[in-house]
Amino acid sequence: MPPARHHARWHLLISDLAHAADQAIRILDEHPASQDTTSRDAQLWPYLQTWGEHDILLRDLALQPVHPQEPDTSLGAEAQEWWTVRARSARSRGLLQPRESLYDATGRQLTIAFVPHPDDDEEEEDVVLILAGDIDSPEMRVIGRYNTDDEAIRDLPPAVPPGVLYPNGPPPDSGSPPGLPLEQLTRDVIDAQHSASVAEAISYVTDRPPHAPAGHIAQLTALLDTCATWATAMDTRTGQEIAVRLRMLSAQTSHLIQDLAQIGGQLEEAVAVLPPHRTPAPRHLPALRSPAVGTTPVAPAPPVSAASAHRR
Repeated sequence: MPPARHHARWHLLISDLAHAADQAIRILDEHPASQDTTSRDAQLWPYLQTWGEHDILLRDLALQPVHPQEPDTSLGAEAQEWWTVRARSARSRGLLQPRESLYDATGRQLTIAFVPHPDDDEEEEDVVLILAGDIDSPEMRVIGRYNTDDEAIRDLPPAVPPGVLYPNGPPPDSGSPPGLPLEQLTRDVIDAQHSASVAEAISYVTDRPPHAPAGHIAQLTALLDTCATWATAMDTRTGQEIAVRLRMLSAQTSHLIQDLAQIGGQLEEAVAVLPPHRTPAPRHLPALRSPAVGTTPVAPAPPVSAASAHRR
């Protein structure tokens, strides 16, 4: 694979999986099935959890081509520049519609997006482009133009494993078992691998469905309004002042719902994943302090038991 800054962490995570497999085999050998399995299962659980969380890394890496190639776009330099200018213009006018985003083996972000047909004919189908780089950055460029998204998807290189929000582990206060629904939503965002999942978490906070429980902020608005009514019922100046302040806060939460709903829509339309250099830290082996940039370290693989499970 081409050199990339995330390779050192991938190497370490794969070694961590091998270590977990070897430890699981050792525990199974030391605790025959005929004995009490309670202690055995307790010892196995951390290593099984490692594979449950990270075995997808091996699957995604196994799908990578031996020699990654640039998408066969048949676009010359002049055509790429022309479509790049058009894509930037469409983005600035809100007419560029991202369809899918991924990172390739070099760590480059690739996005499939639709733009209006250059003839501005409503009967013409939108044109499908492959964009390289952040679609809102000046470095973004068009590297492919297609008639359908199926053609573009076939031309995309396989995606590498996306990154995570907290590569070195979540903050200490987020490791407690979910209690309040908001804590669960925070956990969902930490575990999210796609911007649509983050948008979904926001929707739980903002939505006011007609036949379902209101979102968290809507519930807060109702609470503030009820408290304001109670303060007014005190029939005192202090009560009136408190009621005014509560209603001002309630109005702010209403604006917050509108703003968050718009942000949730933007996150969903972004079809984004996190860059691969945000590889999770290993669960059992020492983590790297700072991933190497632009190099792919070649280290001898740790010995793996012959009985290690074969994964696709």
